[in-house]
Amino acid sequence: MARMAVVDDSSLEGPASESLRSAATAQLVLDIATAAAGERELDHILAETLDRLATVVALTGGSIALVEGDDLVIRAAVGPFASEAVGQRLRRGDGRSWSVVTTLEPVLIGDIRAAGAKASGPGAAAALRSWLAVPLVRRGQGIGLLEVDSTQPDAFRPEDVELIMTIARALAGPVELASRFVAERQANALRDAFIGVISHELRTPITTIYGLSKMLRQRHGDLAPEVEVQAIEDVEAEADRLYRLVEDLLVLSRAERGRVESASEPLVIGHVLRRAVDAEAARWPTRRFALEMERGLPLVLGEETYVEQIVRNLLTNAAKYSDVGDPIEVHVASVEGDVVVTVLDEGIGISADDEERVFELFYRSPLVSRKASGAGIGLFVTRQLVEAMGGRVWARPRPERGTEVGFALPVLAVEDGR
Repeated sequence: MARMAVVDDSSLEGPASESLRSAATAQLVLDIATAAAGERELDHILAETLDRLATVVALTGGSIALVEGDDLVIRAAVGPFASEAVGQRLRRGDGRSWSVVTTLEPVLIGDIRAAGAKASGPGAAAALRSWLAVPLVRRGQGIGLLEVDSTQPDAFRPEDVELIMTIARALAGPVELASRFVAERQANALRDAFIGVISHELRTPITTIYGLSKMLRQRHGDLAPEVEVQAIEDVEAEADRLYRLVEDLLVLSRAERGRVESASEPLVIGHVLRRAVDAEAARWPTRRFALEMERGLPLVLGEETYVEQIVRNLLTNAAKYSDVGDPIEVHVASVEGDVVVTVLDEGIGISADDEERVFELFYRSPLVSRKASGAGIGLFVTRQLVEAMGGRVWARPRPERGTEVGFALPVLAVEDGR
């Protein structure tokens, strides 16, 4: 993206500067429209827009957030609080930022403290006084938010609202095009990965099942009983592995098409968890599984097959990266409108740097790769399924040793059950 024209801030002060301000605004709009037309890196477009916006508006800082599913995610920011702003995620709700996106109306707060509002981030919350936000709108739908702020009260005037609305209108088109390009690139990467997994990961269980089945048929009468039993157990284990891999690949294919859908039906999660834990305990007899559930758990919104797939993925990971005899605990409790499921193990653990990366497609840390084989899609699929049901998922190292991986699903509200 070409560097946009820079306007001298000192020339934009006082009443006589209005014509210069208008010219600078027109130039900025033109820069966004023309330069962004050939730029495919979305975050670059957003950062450049904020940099140039600071030349025509007396702001302390600003940010651009885009809608990603049920989150509003800050993708670019400028000013002294930019580092604490970028990457913040705001769940869909009644907050003022989401109000701007959903109502498609700008919001101007002259004095944040007097209004009883509070900026996000510790530094911003203590210092900011004025806030102005306008929606990014495309085809009549809010796709994001452009906001500016100041450490001075009443820093923005009505003409600033119109100016930033103009910038937002100019920005919406390039944002949509760049977002579409990113989505296409991700879809192509998923498609290539999908083909790679099919050609590589499916080969091992299929080859094993084929070879052992052929041996059992040809040498059935000659095999020692213990050899025959072991071969049958190996066939069953590889068939189970194949079944799980196919389940994960089906989710991967839905993600490649853009979104994993969920039925979100009322669900008694305790029944699903008991069934999944019992199945994994039978599959991993050398591990010690324990399920601890709070009494009177409320119903959750979800899809039974998804929840079972999630839990079995998490328990399989815990078992794979733990040693013989290690305990694996599953704790379930109702916490602030969610049912929270936590899986605790005493295995090799993860580093703090891997807390987010473990949910990336095909990511496997060197430590994990040395401990056990895998396709690197289980936790990616887990996140896709949890988020499709409106929940959240996390992973973090435990203080002593091992890993905590958990997910939370929303409790069925009274009005949802009518």
